[in-house]
Amino acid sequence: MATDNETPTLDARSSDRILALVIIVIAIGALVFSRDMSIMASVFPRTIATLLLIFSIALLIRAFVSCPQIPKPQPGSLRRRLGLVGVLLLWSFTLKWLGFLIASILSATALASLAHYHGWTFKRALAYGLVLAGIIAFFYTLFAILLNVPLPVGLLWRHF
Repeated sequence: MATDNETPTLDARSSDRILALVIIVIAIGALVFSRDMSIMASVFPRTIATLLLIFSIALLIRAFVSCPQIPKPQPGSLRRRLGLVGVLLLWSFTLKWLGFLIASILSATALASLAHYHGWTFKRALAYGLVLAGIIAFFYTLFAILLNVPLPVGLLWRHF
């Protein structure tokens, strides 16, 4: 990422080191805790933990070898940030009652509307909708069908 000389930058070494060390601890913890899982159940967490470990070690080496600079962060919208966290919390709490598909569709719609800064057009809304539907379908297929992970159906839909 090239930055011009007029853009204020910050030294990223200390934050990169701290982030890398925290993620290394989390990755090692995930590898240790996944030992008690079955072989099939441990594939996903072990794969993600191994990738996190590799990339965190690379980040740690980069923080010691080079002098990475990051652009000074611009002030953001606190309401949007809190809204994003709130939507994720609501999604996790509504999974039991609404089920994976309905809760995910509602949450993805809310997240897209909170995170989007530009004006909405029909074409843009349609593209977002298709992409979000594809992402939800991908994760549903991955977990429910391929990995045979039981996803919540929803207490509201059990009678239908």
